[in-house]
Amino acid sequence: MNELRVVKPRQARSRATMERILTALEELLAEKPFDQITIAEVSARSASAPTAIYARFSDKTAMLLAVHERFKERTLDKIIDAIDSVELPPEEFLAYAVGELVTVYRDNHRLLRSVLLSDNPVMYGRATEIWRALSAAIAGRLAEHIPADRMAQAERDLDFAVRTLLSLAQQELLFGTQSPTRFDYPDTEVRARLTRILVDACAPYLNP
Repeated sequence: MNELRVVKPRQARSRATMERILTALEELLAEKPFDQITIAEVSARSASAPTAIYARFSDKTAMLLAVHERFKERTLDKIIDAIDSVELPPEEFLAYAVGELVTVYRDNHRLLRSVLLSDNPVMYGRATEIWRALSAAIAGRLAEHIPADRMAQAERDLDFAVRTLLSLAQQELLFGTQSPTRFDYPDTEVRARLTRILVDACAPYLNP
């Protein structure tokens, strides 16, 4: 695999050009799969010459790397702020957290599928940061409802439940419209079942 190169801009004008390029790629990913997007399309959408793109990125995958970095920063802020700001009973809170997560995945499924298929340790590391932060944030919000002497095991069980959610989300990304399940699950049922996974992980530890 060739080494990916992303040249960080120093001047305001160069930063603006890079932002246009990254925004163009992200917009195109909302319309079609990554492997169908060309440098020429990114160039046209961003009003940036191909030479300007190659001056900043070694190839299209390097652009994906930069887009994912921006996505990680934006998503972490959004999810953590949402979790920290909501005041709900534990089960309602977990349903809210699942709703936020499903929305993020559904709104960015082509970007996340491209990352999953990238075989790139940097992007995998960033995805790991998001899920670990999510697990820690949920545990932190539930801490007031769980006895201190049971918190360590509760966090461990919750983290495994979050990992289960991650596995299901990745399965959906990989298979896309080719569902591996025997049944169709409407969105409301998916959210309810995912919430139940988290609730069941936490229920034994919650204060009565």
